Amino acid sequence: MDSYLNLDSYKLSEMTNKNRRKSAGGGMGLPTLLLIIFVILKLTHVIDWSWLWVLSPLWIAASLGVLFFLVIGLILLGAVIGLTSGNSRVTVGIKSWFRKKDQEDNTDD
Repeated sequence: MDSYLNLDSYKLSEMTNKNRRKSAGGGMGLPTLLLIIFVILKLTHVIDWSWLWVLSPLWIAASLGVLFFLVIGLILLGAVIGLTSGNSRVTVGIKSWFRKKDQEDNTDD
């Protein structure tokens, strides 16, 4: 009986290890692959580009990341400004909820 339980737990741990191995790596992205190719081509004098363009996969990927976070930040800023404007439905709803709570607390006294 003991050996059967050990075999079962071994199979279970082996299954989770297989699942972990499948989902663990993200692999190499396209910008990284392009960067490696461009650097190799530049160092072997196959291309005669400036280093600015050889390293372009780095700064293009970085600028897209910055642009993404900038857009998200602007969207969140617009949402915060909209909520604090006083006329938004959310703000009016929150204020009326607090008024109801205050009225209930005052009637309980």
